[in-house]
Amino acid sequence: MINTPIVLDAATAEKGLSEALLGAAEALRVLERPIDLHLVVYSAKEAEALAAKSLQPQAAKFGATVTMHEAKEQVPEKVESPVKVFRAFPDNPINTACRIARDVNGVFISPGNTGLVMAAALFEMGRIPGVDRPPIATPWPTAKKTLFALDSGANVDLRPHHLHQFAHIGKVYVERVYKRPNPVIGLLSNGSEDYKGNSLVRDAFKLLSADNSLNFAGYIEGQNFFAGDIDLLVHEGFIGNILLKFAEGLASTVNKMLRDEIRKSLFAALATSLFLRPALRRYKKRFDYTEFGGAPLLGVKGNVVICHGRSDANAIKNAIRWGVHMVDEDIAQGIAHEIADMGLDAQAEESA
Repeated sequence: MINTPIVLDAATAEKGLSEALLGAAEALRVLERPIDLHLVVYSAKEAEALAAKSLQPQAAKFGATVTMHEAKEQVPEKVESPVKVFRAFPDNPINTACRIARDVNGVFISPGNTGLVMAAALFEMGRIPGVDRPPIATPWPTAKKTLFALDSGANVDLRPHHLHQFAHIGKVYVERVYKRPNPVIGLLSNGSEDYKGNSLVRDAFKLLSADNSLNFAGYIEGQNFFAGDIDLLVHEGFIGNILLKFAEGLASTVNKMLRDEIRKSLFAALATSLFLRPALRRYKKRFDYTEFGGAPLLGVKGNVVICHGRSDANAIKNAIRWGVHMVDEDIAQGIAHEIADMGLDAQAEESA
């Protein structure tokens, strides 16, 4: 078996290098397969000292290789323009990791600034021919199964054919990585009737409805988001990013309110400890973003996973785990074939 190349930007993790190394070690334990692990850090000496205790033993056990790469420049504290930072600091850890992933044909994983990760992927890897706007696909827990929603913030001011492309791009990811053939696809709108939505949504609805290669279920309203009846939800990035941050805030607030109410009553606290703790633990795990690891950036000539800035070891582990699946399934090539086979590259040029 050929070692799978994994390139992890371990320099920009908010929780520090040690946490990133622990996550990488845990990933090796879970995967139990040969991995060529490339770690981009600020200090190779420091990283090697930490890795000797937490990472190297697992690497030796499972036949993995670990290579440290020093980033020659740091990411500035404020990234107001990702493109300007990409050009002004070409050897920052995000750019460096992306270039290595491109050269070794591996997966690029980073908990760094999302805009800069996207800029690096677009400039260093390039877009798949025919893909106008590579989207971010965010996994969501629902009542029945994981839902994938895209775009979650990479693109705003879209045209209908972009949303049509998103459906095909997301279809490839869900079919190949999550093994769901012919996934059910919905379009986010403010009602279920055909005439609802703004002009972008209505025109995209026409394209999706006319495409017989897609299992299109029509409009999905906000109250049905978590029902779990669809596999893939398509929407514009501006709305998607608001939706993502709203849900993060809501989940945090609900958890806090629940803890506060339990603490108000001794009986409630005892009952929770005796009877409800396992159920609450399972509930919390279902909504824990670290279980998903990160969100893939789809439509570039490579495999990219964007992690949360506060990613802990569990998130890094799962980002690597799903990144390996992306490499195994050759997601970029699959999307390229999908776009070419459906003639979406020509459609994009005509709509430009």
